[in-house]
Amino acid sequence: MSLILQISKMSHLVVRMVTNFPHCYEQLGIHVSIDDAARQQHGIITRKQAIAYGMTARQVDYRVARGTWIRRFSGVYQLRSSPVTWESRLLSAVFASGGIASHRCAAALLKLDVFYEPDVEISVATDRAHDFDGVNVHRTSQWGRRDPIVRHGIPCTGVERTILDCAGVLRLETVERLAEAAIRQGRTTWLDLADCLREHSRKGRNGCGTLRLLLQMRLEDRTVPLSDFSRRVVQLLVDSGLPRPVIEYRISDSNDQFIMQADLAWPAHKKAWELDGLQWHFGRLDVERDRRKRNRAKSEGWTIQEILWSMYVDSPDQLVQMARKFLDA
Repeated sequence: MSLILQISKMSHLVVRMVTNFPHCYEQLGIHVSIDDAARQQHGIITRKQAIAYGMTARQVDYRVARGTWIRRFSGVYQLRSSPVTWESRLLSAVFASGGIASHRCAAALLKLDVFYEPDVEISVATDRAHDFDGVNVHRTSQWGRRDPIVRHGIPCTGVERTILDCAGVLRLETVERLAEAAIRQGRTTWLDLADCLREHSRKGRNGCGTLRLLLQMRLEDRTVPLSDFSRRVVQLLVDSGLPRPVIEYRISDSNDQFIMQADLAWPAHKKAWELDGLQWHFGRLDVERDRRKRNRAKSEGWTIQEILWSMYVDSPDQLVQMARKFLDA
């Protein structure tokens, strides 16, 4: 490792250490500016942190008066030199409220596929009655069960708690997509979600009814599609009155030797759809391997169609008609 790289990594470590332990720079004899520390927090700094670094209240007010720091909430500031981002707005609200990112914002931080930079949404303990402009605030009596984690430098609710919270404000189908994304990423299981429901369940607790219904549906069939694409197509077909296909169906030959796993299948018809999202193919060898498997399945009497993402996005009605003709043929 080059000397420059070592120094760069060491500097980053020191800044993070000082951010978390603001008095340690005095013991180390190293000066790290408060602005450097703020940049580790998406350009956000609080009055309490600044005073912990050794600044006086008058010095803080001077920076605000000069416009070097911009007030976001009472006691929460953003460096003028740092861009206003979704993360900075969310962290400002978290610092100002003493709360935690939750619901749709937590799902976005956890990258559960459904939300990208939603409106700022946080949870606070019930004894914090203050409202904040432009912030969707949820008050919870189960603050001690929030299972906090940190993503991108922002505290947020844990995976199971996030899904339960979202179940209180979203449709069942959306909550199912969130749960499947988390399971697909190896972050939770249906049984873990059942444990979360049991721990939080009480009369009047938002989300428990929706999550309970979802678990009743899915604990009998714990298959999670490899792609959210599969679940969306299934929902489209079922909503259109077509038979529900089996997700991730294992096709075997006459000797019960495994051939391939079809994305969607109607076994009684020996028909299947392969959903070709381009992100699953990385080169010629992948495509050739898939084609060999499909040809083997066809030799066993299966009819297979390839469905593209663009067909679902651009012309869902035509896709439904295509499915109806495919099954009636």
